[in-house]
This record gives sequence, structure tokens and C-alpha cells, in this order.
Amino acid sequence: MKLVFLHGLGQDKTAWDDVIAALPHYDCLALDLFDEGKMPENFTTLVEQVATELKGIEEDFVLIGLSLGAMLALALSDHTLPHIKGFIVSGAQHDLKRSFLYKLQLLGLQLLPKSFFKKQGVEKDSFLAFSKSLSILDLRETIQQIDLPALILCGQKDKPNLLPARKIAELIPNARLSVIKKGGHLLNTKMPIVFAKEITDFLKYESF
Repeated sequence: MKLVFLHGLGQDKTAWDDVIAALPHYDCLALDLFDEGKMPENFTTLVEQVATELKGIEEDFVLIGLSLGAMLALALSDHTLPHIKGFIVSGAQHDLKRSFLYKLQLLGLQLLPKSFFKKQGVEKDSFLAFSKSLSILDLRETIQQIDLPALILCGQKDKPNLLPARKIAELIPNARLSVIKKGGHLLNTKMPIVFAKEITDFLKYESF
């Protein structure tokens, strides 16, 4: 079983290095979502780009995403991917369209100087445009159609994402929720061993 990893915003594929290192017996592939830090025009464009990459995989795989990568994984459930067998999502949101907190975050981002974004390796205008495209995200109906096993992860300290995680686990028919004790949002870089164990436990539980 191949494991395909999707990183979060502000990360690149190396954010999964420590998780992958803890999974030596698995075939792992971490995708870079942004070519040299260049943001796609919008979230829909990113979904289509990644869907094209995933359709090129000719073996069974589980899709694993954190934060933006988690939302991306959930959105990709609406695409025809013959070899996908399950989902693991961490720190996910599924309904930013109705999130007041996200609207506040967007306002805060607009006030930051261009130098802040430059240090992150992105341009302010493209970052804001992409972030604004997420403000219409509503995956409630999409994820109710997922008929594959799913593991929903969230750090105990990741307060903004705890309620969405529980809701996502309720909406996906064959999903279970695991709240990581003392964990924050960036579980892939801060608690890679724990994250890797959650993956292996899921694979064993589902007999992959």
C-alpha cells in the first residue's frame, strides 16, 4: 500500500520527512503542492493539479493530508481516483464558507507587510488571492459521499479545528476520530512518531 502525503500551507513536502522516516516499511510519496513557492490561482486549480498527479499512480494508495493538505484530500474525494483506498486527514476544515474565524484570519493577513510573505517564500498578492478562494469552501455534501475508510486526526491543543474534526468524523460514514493528547496543529513536524503510529494503526485496523 502506497502512502501519499499532502502538506499544509507554509510547508513543503519536507514537512513529512520525519513521519516518513518512521515508516521505513512503507512506500511513501510526499507531493510538493507549490512549485518553487508559487501559489496556484485558487483552491480549485490546486485540486485539479493534484488530481492529475494522483491519477498517474497505478497502485493502491492512502491519501494523507494536514491542514490545507487535509482539505485538499477531502475535496479530492469527489474525483475519480481508481486506486485510492482511504483517507487520513489532520487539522482539517470542511466549511470555511461559514467560518467567522477564517474571515478574521483573512483580514489579519491583509494587514501584514509584503516582507512577511517574502520570508515565507511567497508573494503577498498571490497568497491572499489563494487564501480568499478558500473562503467559499463548503465540503459538507462532498464528504458525506465518501465510502472509503477515513481517519480524522486533531491535536488536543488545536482548538480551532477540534469541532470541525468531530463534525467531519460524523459526516463521513466510515470514519473514526483520534484526538492526539498534547498535540497542536502541526502534528507532522511536532509529533511525527505519534503521527506515524496513527497511520500504521489505521492501516492494520483496515487490514491494508
